[in-house]
Amino acid sequence: MGSAVLGYIGILMSVVFFGTTYVPAKQYPTYDGMVFQWYMCSGILAVGLLWGLLSNQWDHFAEQGMYMFPQGMFGGCLFALANVLIPTVVNTLGLGVGFMLWNGANITMGYLVSRYGLFGVTPTIPKNPLLSAVGILFMLGSILVYGMVQPRLAPAKTTAAAVDTDLTPLANESTPLKFNDSPSSSTSDSVLELDLKAMSHENLAESFLHPELPNYGPFSLPAEVSEHVAIANTADERKRKLIGTALALFLGCLLGNCLTPYVLWQQSCVGECNPLNFLFSQCMGIYVTSTVCFLLYAAFFRYHKRSMPRSAMRPAYVSGLLWATGLAGQLLSAGNLGFDLVYPLTSIGPAMVSMLWSAIYFKEIEGKRNMTIMAVGTIMIFIGTALRAIAS
Repeated sequence: MGSAVLGYIGILMSVVFFGTTYVPAKQYPTYDGMVFQWYMCSGILAVGLLWGLLSNQWDHFAEQGMYMFPQGMFGGCLFALANVLIPTVVNTLGLGVGFMLWNGANITMGYLVSRYGLFGVTPTIPKNPLLSAVGILFMLGSILVYGMVQPRLAPAKTTAAAVDTDLTPLANESTPLKFNDSPSSSTSDSVLELDLKAMSHENLAESFLHPELPNYGPFSLPAEVSEHVAIANTADERKRKLIGTALALFLGCLLGNCLTPYVLWQQSCVGECNPLNFLFSQCMGIYVTSTVCFLLYAAFFRYHKRSMPRSAMRPAYVSGLLWATGLAGQLLSAGNLGFDLVYPLTSIGPAMVSMLWSAIYFKEIEGKRNMTIMAVGTIMIFIGTALRAIAS
């Protein structure tokens, strides 16, 4: 099979699996972004381990299969850190604004790294640089268009959705979280909720101390848009939004450099290098960093004498399996078609798939206005992709 065919198969895998990552968790309350991401990263590591075992040449132990590269560990670390920052950005700016900022920064950074050779990457100069830049602008414009979609808020969760959680608080613990203890309420109604009214009276420093916020991935546009709670002090709220904007741009830059270590590894690789040999290292880097963040988070809760919220384990784990499969496709496509062509498409394409899931399967996006906006955004992605393909 030709390298171009493998590359396009990899793009399709990446776009579909990245865009489907959070579908298994859609019907379950995640409650806690930090716990959810750790379960998810456990699923990511499982795929890396599986590929390492399958790729090993077991006959006479001819060569190793569990390839471990420091570049992959570093790339995984960048993604895990960005993933941990997302709930904080959503809390400070709201999902819509945060999504546009971090994805815009993500695509822009990926383009700058490949086009101008930042961080030691060999620059990729297209035959028609202007046309390539216009294609990137179309992709960035599609993010703004997608941000105008107004999804329908999901109804209350069913009782079955809460079976994977254990939300019993420890005795005599103070916490800014509240429970609905009404005997007439269902299990789903008694789940852990943020005290939004109390949050509005917090000061600037306190408003950032909410690691228990729900999880949102870099490609997700869920219907359950978290309510952005502005703090009462206007000056503090302004500073908070500035910090949130800086964090959104920073995490976008982290996401935009997740594959930079892979490109550097590929440049230094002697002979033919299987792009998928990088998978185990990247997955391990994600898991190790995620675990460190989770342990720090647990220590934070212990220090403040709070009970640590649980999260749905199995949906998060399956989400990790899907995401890691998408990563395998991204590595495969970048290795066969080049980082410059692949990265922007595998960054914005999953958002398109995620919105299609929301519109077609979950019926969260309805109405002529929303469908028109989705169509315009999707067309802009295809135009941008075509322009960049022609320019290359």
